[in-house]
Amino acid sequence: MQNFLNKVGKTATDVAGKAGNKASELIEVGKLKSKISAKKQEAASAKKEIGNYCYGLFEQGGIDDSVILDLCKKIKSCKEEIADLEQQIQDTKDSY
Repeated sequence: MQNFLNKVGKTATDVAGKAGNKASELIEVGKLKSKISAKKQEAASAKKEIGNYCYGLFEQGGIDDSVILDLCKKIKSCKEEIADLEQQIQDTKDSY
């Protein structure tokens, strides 16, 4: 009987140790994923800054690259459509 209780105790201790290790692993993985997410946001922010810079050049007529020109024209078109939609929202609000 004592042998059985010793085995149960050892098993419980092993399980608790493994659970503790797993928890530590999950915490560490969570920290690393958080760092990855922060770096992805930093990269996205830098891409946005590049885009804003290029679009500013486009507005000044300083872009010669055809791909960038096409993308800037698409942005301009989207901005015009957004302005129209915002006006429709205002018109709708005014009519009620």
